[in-house]
Amino acid sequence: MSEDKKRDRKSDEAKRRFGRFWFISAIVAITCCLVWKIIVWNCRSPDEQLAAIEASLAIPDSENTGVAYTKLASEYLPLPEYPSVADKQTLILTREQPWHRNDYPKLAAWLDERQDLISKLLEISRIEKCRLPIPSDKYKMSYFTNPVRQMHGWTYLLIQSGNMDAGEDRIDTAIEKYTCVLQIGSHLRQQPVVYYYELGVATELLGLIGMEEFITQNELTEMQLTAIEMALLPAENKWKQHSRTMVKIHRIFERRRLESRRRPRITDWRRYWEYWKETSKSDDPPLLHETHRYHLFTLTNRRRMYIMVALRRYKNERSHWPQTLDSIKPLVAEEVLTDPHNNSPFVYKLTDDGFILYSKGKNNIDEAGRSKDGADDWPIWPSRSKISQSKKKDTDSKQSDTDTEKKVIE
Repeated sequence: MSEDKKRDRKSDEAKRRFGRFWFISAIVAITCCLVWKIIVWNCRSPDEQLAAIEASLAIPDSENTGVAYTKLASEYLPLPEYPSVADKQTLILTREQPWHRNDYPKLAAWLDERQDLISKLLEISRIEKCRLPIPSDKYKMSYFTNPVRQMHGWTYLLIQSGNMDAGEDRIDTAIEKYTCVLQIGSHLRQQPVVYYYELGVATELLGLIGMEEFITQNELTEMQLTAIEMALLPAENKWKQHSRTMVKIHRIFERRRLESRRRPRITDWRRYWEYWKETSKSDDPPLLHETHRYHLFTLTNRRRMYIMVALRRYKNERSHWPQTLDSIKPLVAEEVLTDPHNNSPFVYKLTDDGFILYSKGKNNIDEAGRSKDGADDWPIWPSRSKISQSKKKDTDSKQSDTDTEKKVIE
């Protein structure tokens, strides 16, 4: 009996040794494969690595708005940031708030002449996917051959035209143009290049600013509110998915920069040490830290629009703004009411003429919406531009009263 037990123990021990052997062998094999893959990848030239990434991200031309944007850029001359039909202050004003063609007839006529371009942009924006070529050098991107350079001018064109529609009560047409701007921003942020992504953030912000004015100031119908809501991009934080390929491409650009300093031999491993030392300090290279900040900024803007649509729905039903944001919880997704900067709720307070909404900023301290003198709160509504305009009106009014008093005294 004891001999049988010994045989069983020996058999069990042999099985365990055999299992450990195969487990260690599997780990070694996987490690060797990963090391081989890393070595092979990093032995490729930067151009070969970029070509491999582009191939993995490719989509059919029929589903790719990048092809349509490139064609449009070749058909139309680039639009100036500040057209000569109006002064700079007027152009900035018409990009920030609704206006009427009778106020700026020359600018209105300039926009009317470009209705064909606007119509094509509206048509292109209905396609969801976009893939633009990754530039071979992030510092050398031609204004004429790269449509991204022209999208900035197209965005201003759509915003000014949409604001004119809003000022003349063509709300549905204005929403369509703001939606187009949001979609251009989405198309740019689909690109795995830092510069394109940041430009997409700025583009989306322009569309959101255009929408926020008439959401709070007009009694929009349920159909119009639904159209705005459908135009908004998701409120979830998807930075990891966005940044993964951007990190890889940034490192390829960095490797090219390091290799351009001199012509090393294949066996000169110091260049690889220098490359990995500069780009592997953290999950995100230093350049993407700023891009991540822009990402949080636009995510906050997106969530504020969902909140403002819900607030407008609440007021349409009850004829007054809610006392707290808890009242609109059933109308929005759970993450919408959370500030992505600090993972705390946004601050909402009623005022005599409406409400204020702001973020407590990175320090997560309620500083009454102030963003100066060390405070880092960020006003959402009224926005900083609205606050500045209000202060300017008060200053102009006081100046006008002072001038009137002087005339009376004289």
